[in-house]
Amino acid sequence: MATFESAVKRITSSEEAIYETLSDLRNLEQSKHLVSENTIQDIEFYEDKCHFTVNPIGQIDLSIIDKQPNKLIKLGADNAPIDFHVNIHLNKTSDNQTNLHVNAQADIPPMVKLMFGGRMQQFVDQFADALAGINYK
Repeated sequence: MATFESAVKRITSSEEAIYETLSDLRNLEQSKHLVSENTIQDIEFYEDKCHFTVNPIGQIDLSIIDKQPNKLIKLGADNAPIDFHVNIHLNKTSDNQTNLHVNAQADIPPMVKLMFGGRMQQFVDQFADALAGINYK
């Protein structure tokens, strides 16, 4: 299994507020302008899932498959050419400061990683940047 990690993003908000916002994927709508259309297109958000197109991979559906309040939101791929999931990790550093980082784990053979690994890393980095760009309560 290949793992792709984002940099840690420092967010000026409580982990509770961030978790509450990210637990409903419709709240990501406000940050979709932060994602490059060269990488991800046709993004649509619903309460517990989203779908988008990644060129040249195709349409991908992500659904919330696990939540640990104020700590973790895990998204799993529903219809993707590879099996993968994305984890959003929250770590409180002070009353109004939270570290967020994103990782993705994909079940891909080494040759496929050579072809698509850059795209996966780019997706993880852009996703983390978009989450850091949200105005949390």
